[in-house]
Amino acid sequence: MAERERGLLSTDGPLIWLLLGVLPVAVLLLVAWTRRPRWPFQHLQRDLASVFVKGVGRGVLALDYGDGTWLVEFQDDGREGNFHHKDFLPVKDQFSSASWCPAGAHVVPPPWREERKEGWTRFVCFSDTHNLHGMIPQEHMPPGDVLLHAGDFTDSGELEQVESFNQWLERYPAEVKVVIAGNHDVTFDEDYYLARGARRFHKGKPYDCSKARGLLKSCTYLEDSSIEVRGYKIFGSPWQPDFFDWAFNRPRGHELRKKWEAIPEDTDILLVHGPPAGHVDMTSHEGHAGCEELLAAVQARAIAAVVAGHLHTGYGTSADEVTLFVNASTCTSDYNPTRPPIVFDLPPSHELRAATNAAARARGGS
Repeated sequence: MAERERGLLSTDGPLIWLLLGVLPVAVLLLVAWTRRPRWPFQHLQRDLASVFVKGVGRGVLALDYGDGTWLVEFQDDGREGNFHHKDFLPVKDQFSSASWCPAGAHVVPPPWREERKEGWTRFVCFSDTHNLHGMIPQEHMPPGDVLLHAGDFTDSGELEQVESFNQWLERYPAEVKVVIAGNHDVTFDEDYYLARGARRFHKGKPYDCSKARGLLKSCTYLEDSSIEVRGYKIFGSPWQPDFFDWAFNRPRGHELRKKWEAIPEDTDILLVHGPPAGHVDMTSHEGHAGCEELLAAVQARAIAAVVAGHLHTGYGTSADEVTLFVNASTCTSDYNPTRPPIVFDLPPSHELRAATNAAARARGGS
């Protein structure tokens, strides 16, 4: 037996050769195991699972590569990417990441039972109701301090529909209502309507564009103009990148850039019909379809919230370090008015301005 054991363990024995063959493989497997990608939550607290990636937006940690780099999945449009943890801002408050914005805006999720903080203001956002405002479910009409509507309240600018929309606004439980037009509200773009819109949509019986704005008696209508509400400065504008043969179209580039130069530097809330590029602007066929010039204008200012619509499939919210972006399209891509409004609260205007200005300076935008 001893001789047999010595034979097995000798330098030319079969066990030694077996060990020499297996040991390196085992070491390699062990090294690979220790360096394996690890799923989140193994060494991070749960409240860090939702993060804000600087310069990109809100996301969820999906995969830890073990070298300080993580795979992040973005909730707004399904994108993903690899980022170093130094680029993260953790979402640590009691709210979900979908309701959080670094500069202080807070999205209130349905059914909107959450009490707003003392001194804050609640904004209720609609867009793209397309003359279907009367079919919006009652449970989708929460009370608020300010109602914002980002356009397309008619099918194609019919004055009867404008009047009906005004009656709906009058009944809505909000102290202040602020509205802009969209590309479907063709009688609000008189140059377009007289040039070809009347022939396209209302053959034989054109409407008098001068009467359209006057029918909106229950709200403030903005068109490249501002209003101050509860200390917040709201600027509204209907323009968008060229979109088939509709109202308020402008070519991308210089012409849109000139339109956005009119946005005052001290704007707190920007009400526009089409969203900026990369935020709540997804389409089913073309991917991101927002306006690059509008994004540049927003990022050159300390704007707390941008409220838009137009691209129905982009419904939802997004954020960067400074701004909350809202696509409040009420109608689905099939023109069903079934989406709930997007509701957000803002702190008092002086607090909001201090927060957004500080965030913009940290970003280097203004």
